[in-house]
Amino acid sequence: MFDFTLHDDVHNTALVNAQAAAWASRINLFDLEAVIFFFGGTSASCRLTPPVVCDPAPPPSVTPMICDPPPMPSSTPPPEAVPTITVAPGQHFTGQVVQTASNPQRAGAAIKGTLVDQYGQPLGGLSVTVERDGWQARAVSDGAGAFSFELPEAGTYTLAIEGDEADALTLKLEQYDEVTVEWVESWEGSLVPLPLAEVRTVEIVRENGLAFAADTPWPGARYGWSVSGGTLVEKGERVVWQPPAEAGRYLLQVVADWGRTGLAVDAAILVVERDGSVTVG
Repeated sequence: MFDFTLHDDVHNTALVNAQAAAWASRINLFDLEAVIFFFGGTSASCRLTPPVVCDPAPPPSVTPMICDPPPMPSSTPPPEAVPTITVAPGQHFTGQVVQTASNPQRAGAAIKGTLVDQYGQPLGGLSVTVERDGWQARAVSDGAGAFSFELPEAGTYTLAIEGDEADALTLKLEQYDEVTVEWVESWEGSLVPLPLAEVRTVEIVRENGLAFAADTPWPGARYGWSVSGGTLVEKGERVVWQPPAEAGRYLLQVVADWGRTGLAVDAAILVVERDGSVTVG
């Protein structure tokens, strides 16, 4: 404890206390046992044993704390949360191993991969699971469509997207393996969502006689022809219709399919008259 005994015949006691405390704070309080202060005829004695307590206590400091230099705000924004999505009806994913590497620095094995939609854009928020003999782990693809797993040991693992377990991958991993997988979205038949920014068209063109061809400005289409009566015979890039004996109206249809990027349909009415002549409506 730090006690002052003051003898003052001339000066104000409070002032002497303040001066003595201020002076004592400049010396090593832990190396002295006692000290005598003289302030113009006034003496002050104190005992110095840590912790040091001033009596009376000094007033609280009003000086604000200032950091020099001031701390800089973080320039790295927190990562945005990726909303979790579920696999839609008719939506599937085809997975394939695109790279296998060996890293002796790791224990066990690892799987990493990406998920992209039918246009090659990343898909975030999908749940991916990996399991083996009762052990299971789960990850959610991030905004870049990426996911990863650290596996405890080598072995045969099943990798799947939740909601599309029918298209799971079976991976046989050796010790130290690092496998990279890519999952690509696909859709069943007419459930394929077409891009709204582009509408594609196809047109049935009549050539000589009852020969028909499909015309479109977009290359690379696969054509599917059908007719409600009679027979269609394919001849190269065209079809020839063999009408039925019965008079009537028949529908000729062509579907142009560009796979992931588009679909278009056109139709024509074929009329068989009673005399066997044919007109195209």
